Amino acid sequence: MATACVGEVHFRAQEIQRNFGIGYAVVIADVNGDHKPDIVAINPTQVVWFENPAWEKHVILDGGTKRDNVTIAAEDIDGDGKVDFAVGADWQSTNTLGGGSLQWIGSKTGPWKVFPLGEEPTLHRIKWGDVDGDGHPELIVAPLHGRATKGPKWEDGQGSRILVFHIPKDPVHEPWPMEVADDSLHIVHNFIVTHLDDGEDQQILTASVEGVHVLHREADGMWHKKRIGEGSPGEIKLGHVAGKRVLATVTPWHGNSIVLYEESAGLWPRKVIEESLTGGHALGWGDFDGDGDDELAVGWREKKGGVALYKRAADGSWKKEMVDDSGMATEDMAVADLDGDGRPEIIAVGRATGNVKIYWNESARKR
Repeated sequence: MATACVGEVHFRAQEIQRNFGIGYAVVIADVNGDHKPDIVAINPTQVVWFENPAWEKHVILDGGTKRDNVTIAAEDIDGDGKVDFAVGADWQSTNTLGGGSLQWIGSKTGPWKVFPLGEEPTLHRIKWGDVDGDGHPELIVAPLHGRATKGPKWEDGQGSRILVFHIPKDPVHEPWPMEVADDSLHIVHNFIVTHLDDGEDQQILTASVEGVHVLHREADGMWHKKRIGEGSPGEIKLGHVAGKRVLATVTPWHGNSIVLYEESAGLWPRKVIEESLTGGHALGWGDFDGDGDDELAVGWREKKGGVALYKRAADGSWKKEMVDDSGMATEDMAVADLDGDGRPEIIAVGRATGNVKIYWNESARKR
C-alpha cells in the first residue's frame, strides 16, 4: 500500500492476518514475557496473539466461550508475573434479558484455562483500572443497554449497570466482590478509566446518550456521577493537545461525527471536527510526529470503512488525511510503539474486511 501522510506523519501498512472473521477487539500485551509488545485480538470464537516481531499467530482459546467474543482486557490477575485476560462473550446486542458472559483466562499451571465470573445482558466493554486507590486493579464492566430495555427506545427503563469487580486473594477459587458504580445511563457504548485529579484512585468516564459523565468512588464506597460533556457520544478516548486534556468521541454511537471536548472547570466545550464518517467505531490518540501534541487516529466500518489521522493545525483547526481508504472496515484499534523506536503505531482489526493490520509509523522525529 502507498504511504499515507499528514504533514510529517507517514505510515506503511502491513496486513498480518486475513480471513480472521470479525475482529471485535484488539489490545497490546507482552504475552510471552520477552518485554516486547504483542498484539492480542478476538474474533467470535477465538482469542489469539501475534508474536512480536514476526507476528506469528498463536491461539490462546478456541471455542472456550459462548460466541461471540466481544471485548478483552489484559492484566496479571493471579499475580504470577504473566499476563492474563478478562473476556466478555455471548454477545447478543438486543437481548437484554440474557446472555453476556464474563470470564477470565490464565495459564499459571500450564495450558490456558477459563474461569467464569458471571453474566450481564449485552455485556459490551471491559477495562482495568484502580478506582478505589488501593494500588490494585479492578475490572470495570459496561453492558450496552439496561436490563429489560427494548429498541428502538433503548433510553426507556433501567440504565446500563456499570459493574466493578475486585480481584480476591485467590482469584481462581474465591468469588469476586462486585459493586454497581451506576445504573442511570443508556447506550453506554464505551468508557475509559483514567486519573482526572491528583488522587491515587482513577475515575470512569462514560460515553452515553446522556453525554459524557465522570463516575468517582469516594473513600466510603459511595459512587458519584458528574456530567462534563453534552451530546450523545459512543466511543471515547483521552489525549493531550496544546497543554490540555482533550476527549475525543464518536457521536452518536456508530455515528458520523468526531467531537472533541477540551478540559474545562465546568462542562467541557465541544468542537466538531468531522461529520462525514460512516459507522465511526474506533479512536486512538498518539504523538505520532513527536512534536509533543497528540494526534487522533479514527476508524470507521461502514461502506468501504477506513482509517484516518487528524492533526491540530496552528490556527486551531484539525486537518484530516487518510491512512487506509479501502482496506480496513475498522471495528477496533490500538495505539502502541511496537518496535521501540519511540514512534507509536496504529493497530486495527476489521469487521467486514475480517483482517488485522499494523500501520507502521515511519515519520521523521521532530528535534
